[in-house]
Amino acid sequence: MKLSNLSNYFKALSSEQRLRVYLMILEAERKEEDCCDGVLRAFSRACDLLDVSRSTVSHHLKELEASGLVSCERQGQSMCCQVNEGALGELREFFALK
Repeated sequence: MKLSNLSNYFKALSSEQRLRVYLMILEAERKEEDCCDGVLRAFSRACDLLDVSRSTVSHHLKELEASGLVSCERQGQSMCCQVNEGALGELREFFALK
């Protein structure tokens, strides 16, 4: 567990909207067989629930990707994002410290 990684994760998640987007991606990924379809639904849901533009959600996705929390891949005009399990493991390890 690197402190610089944790610092980047926490910085990215310090925005309430960005945290909500991350949790929506995580939830969609956990529920869906086809990750990209679930993430696309999460994207649309994020726009609706947060009452923000698509460009704002796209910005949040870029910040989450830059921090290493998610990885994104362009598929046509859409982006398919997946939670980085390594980063999630580091966060779990950090919070398990006593």
